[in-house]
Amino acid sequence: MIKNSILLLCSLFVFGCSEEPSGQTPTLDSSIDHTKHIIFAPPKSPALLTITGSITQFNQQRSLLLDRETLLSFPQVTVKTSTLWTDGESTFTGPLIKDVLNSAGNTADFISAIAINEYSIEIPVSDINKYSVIFALKKDGNALSIREKGPIWVIYPWSEHDELKQDKYYSRSIWQLKKIYLHD
Repeated sequence: MIKNSILLLCSLFVFGCSEEPSGQTPTLDSSIDHTKHIIFAPPKSPALLTITGSITQFNQQRSLLLDRETLLSFPQVTVKTSTLWTDGESTFTGPLIKDVLNSAGNTADFISAIAINEYSIEIPVSDINKYSVIFALKKDGNALSIREKGPIWVIYPWSEHDELKQDKYYSRSIWQLKKIYLHD
């Protein structure tokens, strides 16, 4: 009797819940950021990026450490643009910074970005929300090495937005990024 009840409930769940009561098939609400519900395990390989500050997701004490595999697990976006530091137009690939910060539970307005050589720069989160700014992991299909400004390079879509062709935006294009601290 219990076994039959469980089977009936399971079949109702599988078949009966495939449609809304209105008869329409449910879809994901695009106004909801589904990346906020990611739970991060500790990295399996050396962390490329450490996120601290105003976040709600942690995988080591009060930090979120992300390795290459985790960064590649986000949807990858391609930005084709010219930069001050490359010849001609290049194709950069990596996750939108907005996606990574949202999944970390960002509640801040500013990013303090710190490079391997301790260079640091403030980036307003409003930049990240307004433009398709990425954590570039690849340039022209190849992984960015430290020698080539990697393993993470903040890339703005300069070729798509003339207003970005200013020193303040170029200075925010930090390369060899290792850490970000989120704050107000």
